[in-house]
Amino acid sequence: MTTFYFVRHGKTELNLSLRFQGGEIDSPLLPIGIEQAIQAGRYLCDISFDMAAISTQKRAMDTANYILKENKFLDGVTVQYQDSLRELKFGKREGAEIDHTDQQTDYLRNRPDLYDPTTFDGETIDSLVQRSTDTIEKIGEKYPDGNVLIVAHGVLLITLINSLIGKEKAHWRQGGPLANTSISILEKDQLTNVYTVKSFNDISYQTQNEEA
Repeated sequence: MTTFYFVRHGKTELNLSLRFQGGEIDSPLLPIGIEQAIQAGRYLCDISFDMAAISTQKRAMDTANYILKENKFLDGVTVQYQDSLRELKFGKREGAEIDHTDQQTDYLRNRPDLYDPTTFDGETIDSLVQRSTDTIEKIGEKYPDGNVLIVAHGVLLITLINSLIGKEKAHWRQGGPLANTSISILEKDQLTNVYTVKSFNDISYQTQNEEA
């Protein structure tokens, strides 16, 4: 049984300003985002991770660093940075203010099976899920009885999780959005190749949820 701990990065400046923050842009963690990551690390400090797979975007790498610094078994963790765990690319919309009346934005959030980013040179949902799933499957094969920390992004994680547990593409955003530094735990039975949700979008450990 492989146990995956999926964690979204801490809150950033672009999260606060409600702008598209995809796979080709970054913004710093806010002070509350740093505190969220530290709290997540303390919550997970007793988990002996075999591996941490982290998106190569700074907001995810910084979040992971704060989490891992709190871990009691840090010396035993293999850390890898993965381009395949970068956020969905929004093309020409990167950094733009989110228009909640836009049809493709609505599809992205509610009907990912209808999402078509062609007009703004964005990445497709199928591409996002394929690259992230390939990474998770390879990790599971390498650590069939391990604990694995995954630190990545909101759209990637919600679509990946829903895909892994067998939901139809139309429902890949179901249960989202994931909160910043939320923890979702999935177990994979390597014999049956079945993923089971043990915890989803958990922020119960957080003692502060608003920007100061």
